[in-house]
Amino acid sequence: MVQQSLVLIILLFSGLSFGQDERYYRQILTGELPKMNEGYGQILTNQFSVAGPSYKIDLNDDGVEESIVPEKRDGVDWIVIKNSQETILFETKIVVMGTGSAIYKIRFVQISKILKALVVFIDEGIIVSKKTQSTARFVVLSFENNDLKKMSVAIGPHIFHELEAQRDQYYRRDYQVNIYDIDQDGSREIVVQYNHIQRIMRYENGIWNRY
Repeated sequence: MVQQSLVLIILLFSGLSFGQDERYYRQILTGELPKMNEGYGQILTNQFSVAGPSYKIDLNDDGVEESIVPEKRDGVDWIVIKNSQETILFETKIVVMGTGSAIYKIRFVQISKILKALVVFIDEGIIVSKKTQSTARFVVLSFENNDLKKMSVAIGPHIFHELEAQRDQYYRRDYQVNIYDIDQDGSREIVVQYNHIQRIMRYENGIWNRY
């Protein structure tokens, strides 16, 4: 009886393997299998996505407001820009270091006659290890000649840093962020300052440079 059961199990699984082999050979002959280095084309979807409150601003002076929407996708911060028909014009992922990160402020500025920028302020969350620290920085989304489809991204310096370590070590730096034309050349700079520490972001030849 035991031998008959074993034979039945072997036949059952061999039948399944024959069916799989047949499907596999059919895919080879019909060209349905992916080629080498081509992959299966699996589409990855976000399991968790939440949109925050949107900001309505006319970015390109056409009389119609665009939407600037902060989003959380699987715990990662994104910023999305949509037109009045809710079509995505631009989106970018913002990489942070800690937990509890969030976009908390957006400032829209005219940098020069042809250049505009969105200065996005980001709380980077909290990192807990032997020391606990919290940081914030800004990201600059800029575009020339009102062309929203050619928007560029530049990472700015830290504007807030709080650190608490062992042995009662603690400090906190809260930087001021100002935007003005330092050298009077018609293009404004982003100036980050804390006491005598000063960092400057200047737009030159299509990119933001940090000094």
